[in-house]
Amino acid sequence: MSSGKVFPKTKLKKADVLAAEGALKVGCIVKDGKILPAINSATRLAALSEKASASWYSRLMGRNIVYTQNRLYSAPDALISPIAVNFAAASPSMVETFLNKMPIAYVFGDTTYFRFSGLNYSSTFKGNVVNCVLKNGRIFGTDPTQPYKIKWSGEGGADDWTEGISGAGWAFVHHGYGKIINLIVYKDKIVAVRECGLAFLSAHGTPENFKISYLECKLPKIFKNTVAVGDGRLLFYTEDGLYFYDGNGVEKLKINLSEELQSPSFACCADGKYFLCGVSKTLKRKAVLVFDEVQNAAYLIDLDANAVSVGNKIYAYTDTYEYRLEEGGEYEFTSGEIDFASNGYKVLKEVIIGGEGYVVLEVSNGVISRIVRGVRGKFRPNMRGKSFKIKVCGSGKIEGVSAVAEVMDEV
Repeated sequence: MSSGKVFPKTKLKKADVLAAEGALKVGCIVKDGKILPAINSATRLAALSEKASASWYSRLMGRNIVYTQNRLYSAPDALISPIAVNFAAASPSMVETFLNKMPIAYVFGDTTYFRFSGLNYSSTFKGNVVNCVLKNGRIFGTDPTQPYKIKWSGEGGADDWTEGISGAGWAFVHHGYGKIINLIVYKDKIVAVRECGLAFLSAHGTPENFKISYLECKLPKIFKNTVAVGDGRLLFYTEDGLYFYDGNGVEKLKINLSEELQSPSFACCADGKYFLCGVSKTLKRKAVLVFDEVQNAAYLIDLDANAVSVGNKIYAYTDTYEYRLEEGGEYEFTSGEIDFASNGYKVLKEVIIGGEGYVVLEVSNGVISRIVRGVRGKFRPNMRGKSFKIKVCGSGKIEGVSAVAEVMDEV
């Protein structure tokens, strides 16, 4: 005898976990349907007595240079002891050049500069400029009291501030796109990065031939110290996310995580990677956003870094320590919401992991989570929910992740 109950028809649907919009990648990228390990290991090196706020790698000197709250450090690898103390710099900057065929690097502070060379020393800085860059033998910077004014030294560099037709001088940018927040050399020009726009200073020959031009469009608010020169592009972070200028115009980078950071504080770029320190909106703590220009993909490094420098190796600096960053640790991939293009409840039947290694798998329906260690190949969660998030933790390449659910046959 029939019970009279009618069970709804169901069917199995498969979803590509790695393709779900809104994924969070920590120490890995997704490329061609695979999870690939990226920079995911942080080795603690030296302790810092003060919070680090800026760092640079001088290729001419072969050394990392780090600025803390009032000290300068320099070393080819792990920092040992400060080279300079009581070095005040509200907006420190570094340039490197040759003097009498000898490589040197300058770090400019408020009223003092420190010169790294065969004989390191500090001296009074007479330029009264910040955001310093070097172009054609001259130091260029912005006037700290007049935020639309660019000043330059004479051809003698850091100590040559006597004004004249061929000597030191200055120019103003117009007020249309906000104050100048950074200067940077890009291709053959100096770019004045402003609060909402870009201006360009052509500084060839004598100052009477210097010329200022403008990118005639207003941009979202640009954050100070987020600009860096990448692989042929100028990258910078705005209230609307990560943008680039390629010499012709400005575009927003259309990649996952391009809007992930808030309160960005420091950026650098080397070897095709853009590193930006800030606060992750998802992790809700400090992290480093990495944009890999070669792979056209972004990911996070879960480290509370204030600054990064890149030479032969990658170094990061926090409030208390110096770290060396490299591949070889564990990464985390967390998918976006997966609902199998179906409304209502469904049952997640299988998660299929491609590849040879074991992983830690976490499956969540938004209410409960299940964590299973040592998963290889296939896991059957049999979890009910409207949508799911799947986290994969591992250290090796994964050839793909897919999920199968039993859903209502709505056709």
